[in-house]
Amino acid sequence: MSGNAEKAAALLKNSGAKAKAAAGKLRDLATDPEVQAKVKKAADEGKKVYDAVTSPKAMEFYRQAAELIKKTRKK
Repeated sequence: MSGNAEKAAALLKNSGAKAKAAAGKLRDLATDPEVQAKVKKAADEGKKVYDAVTSPKAMEFYRQAAELIKKTRKK
């Protein structure tokens, strides 16, 4: 059994080192100004899409489309 305990301890130690290395890479990536600019651009584009989809004009279009679908299903 002591062999298994040693293997488990080594596995935990190795996993901790891998997690620490991955966290370091993630932190480096998150603090990169180029990556931050890309994320900000994507967030801005997402906000524009959300605003367009939730606009009153879009809601009216959705209602009209739903009515058309209902009418075609009834026939």
